[in-house]
Amino acid sequence: MSHQLCAGELKSVTLQPSWLEQFQFSGYYIAKEKGFYNDVGLDVTIKPYQFGVDAVQQINDREIDFAVGYEKLIAEMAQNKKIVILYALFQSSPIVLLSTKESKINTINEFVGKKIMATSNDINQASLKAMLNSNHIQLEDINLIPHSHNINDLVNKKTDLISAYISKAPYELSKMGVEYNLFNPKDYGFDMYSDFLYTSEELIAQDINTVKAFKAASLKGWQYAFSHIDETVDLILAKYNEQNLTKEELLFEGAELKKLALFNTNAIGTIDENKLNRIWDVYKILGVIKGDLDVGHLVFDDKNPRLILTKKQEAYLQQKKQITMCIDPNWLPYDGFDQQGKHIGLNTYFINIFRKQLPIPIEIVQTSSWNQSLQFAQQRKCDLLSLAAKTQEREKYLNFTSPYLVTPRVLVTKPHAPFIDNFTYLENKKIGVPKGYAQEELLRKKYPNIIIVEVDTTIDGLEKVVNGELYGVISGLSVVSGLLQNRFLGQLKVSGQFEQKTEFGIGIRNDDILLLQVFEKLVNNLSEETKQEIADKNSFIKYEDAFNYGLLWQILFVLFLVTAIFSYRHWLLTNLNKQLNRKITEKTKALQELNEDLERKIKERTQKIEHAKTLLENVAFKDNLTDIFNRHYLFETSPLLLTLSDEMQEPLSLLFIDLDYFKKINDTYGHLIGDNILKFFVENTQQRLRADDVFVRFGGEEFIILLPKVNLEESLIVAEKLRLSMEQNHYQQNGMDIALTISIGASEYRNNETLEQLLGRADSALYSAKENGRNQVTKN
Repeated sequence: MSHQLCAGELKSVTLQPSWLEQFQFSGYYIAKEKGFYNDVGLDVTIKPYQFGVDAVQQINDREIDFAVGYEKLIAEMAQNKKIVILYALFQSSPIVLLSTKESKINTINEFVGKKIMATSNDINQASLKAMLNSNHIQLEDINLIPHSHNINDLVNKKTDLISAYISKAPYELSKMGVEYNLFNPKDYGFDMYSDFLYTSEELIAQDINTVKAFKAASLKGWQYAFSHIDETVDLILAKYNEQNLTKEELLFEGAELKKLALFNTNAIGTIDENKLNRIWDVYKILGVIKGDLDVGHLVFDDKNPRLILTKKQEAYLQQKKQITMCIDPNWLPYDGFDQQGKHIGLNTYFINIFRKQLPIPIEIVQTSSWNQSLQFAQQRKCDLLSLAAKTQEREKYLNFTSPYLVTPRVLVTKPHAPFIDNFTYLENKKIGVPKGYAQEELLRKKYPNIIIVEVDTTIDGLEKVVNGELYGVISGLSVVSGLLQNRFLGQLKVSGQFEQKTEFGIGIRNDDILLLQVFEKLVNNLSEETKQEIADKNSFIKYEDAFNYGLLWQILFVLFLVTAIFSYRHWLLTNLNKQLNRKITEKTKALQELNEDLERKIKERTQKIEHAKTLLENVAFKDNLTDIFNRHYLFETSPLLLTLSDEMQEPLSLLFIDLDYFKKINDTYGHLIGDNILKFFVENTQQRLRADDVFVRFGGEEFIILLPKVNLEESLIVAEKLRLSMEQNHYQQNGMDIALTISIGASEYRNNETLEQLLGRADSALYSAKENGRNQVTKN
């Protein structure tokens, strides 16, 4: 049973394999010996296999933490066992039946009346049962005898058939020169999962981070084991060889098991919901289980894990009835209230995800300001404080979950102010900060020479900048973006970005530890993909040129009026003297100078706006990780490209690219390696694109390339070059060698088509590429 050691020490956990030591468990040996478990804070004990031990019951009773199970584990879970599958190592079961050629048993129909040596475990696996049943063979039609685990009993005719692993017995028979028939359920359409890694619901409820860490480190071990079979075999021979297997046997086993692990997939540990449903249906047909499959309870989903609570936490929530939350009412696009008092903003997506998992409601308490929300939190009028950053002052009355939103802080000033890349240059400047915001405490500590002025809201601060009361305001980029667009266009600009981004979690009253535990689980359940999807819903600023057209028209009208008057006088008074003509000339010259001065001012204003626009685009239109353009730039730029294609009658093509099995890469190696792989892909791709091609990170592992002046057939050539480049260039770092592939959907722009329609056709082609096995290019 797991237990937490003292601070700074590793946490001890146990793993129970499903058989004796062999290559079948080498990923776990590698993860232990290479320090992958230690790297994530775990000290793993791999328990020896013992005949007759019920590992499922031991997991249920918390006597062990993790175990490896056969395909029949699904049936056991249907019997209300509180266990959860973390991944399936083998995409097709290694269990087969064998007969010798000499026995003349060449088809399953010839099994009737024959002796089959099999363990009860083997013969009750769904794959073998389904294979027999599909050929109308029932257990009563055959003569089951106990398994000796000695392949010689088949050769010596002590049995007619024997159950065995495809990774072991065929090698032994071939070595003896015995020809054999192999009856593999996969060949009859029953490719069942096997060698599940599983744990208990209770461990997930108590320590989900340990579960995630063990899963990730184990998958990393398997990736290494299958990529370095020779080295792994040497390790087994040295430390994990209680069966005294030979090197040749282990090499054969490793090669065969690698095929099963990567059968119809490039990612180790894959579990497909459709396939799981098919397996469940097989068990129902066999009469082993009843009812429908609930995948959410069966499999641990890294992207959308369900909330698993301890009994104490469940009882606490039932007694509590409801949870109250205070928000910042003036912090759109993240949090705010509409005119009817309804909670709106991006944070509602996160809160609704939490609501779906909780058995009791979250009620929003309406306040008039962030400062009042802080006061309500201190007075315990609300249990939670939404999107709160941790500060020393707040820790006096709040605990904090892990952060789930990170936002850059920017400086907003008048247009004439220079761009600031070092905030120490703001010495003795009056800078507004919304009252009660966490950055005030941070700024006062780090930049004591800045004059911090508290303002009621970000809008209040920006108005003071316009009026000259403040030099600038520091606030979140997404907040000021909308305000600069809608209320202060042409009056203010972004003049700098604070080097430290602010991290926001949930503040929770510090007299309620159980509530903190529940919401820490909810926050940990948020995947990086979910966070990114919600962040992408934010509409970034669209900064447009603007100047006072009203003033321009007034001056032009005056110019026209004066010119008309002089023309009329000239028509009436053709004999005016030279003095009057001189005055007219002087007036005209003065008007010309006035017009030139106006044009000069307009040009200067336009240049300042262009400069501000460039600064904003650098922040709003670039992907922070890969430094290429993001989806907002795509939607900003594409109308011009589509119009040019129409007007010039030139082709334009779009490639929709997805990194295959990227989620599994993240789960196996962690998000840091995943980020590095995204950057590796971008660098590799950029080398093969033209200067006028538009390369965009659309979101997560999805990318878009717009190819001006390229038709569909030419785009397929480009796409195939990109696909081959990724297939041939592995990501290599610190001994890792990760094979990467991409799937690409290609489409060509049709006259008067919208970007959404073009994207939709490319997305449909991409879907077909992925459905047909990935690592390919498909057109639509």
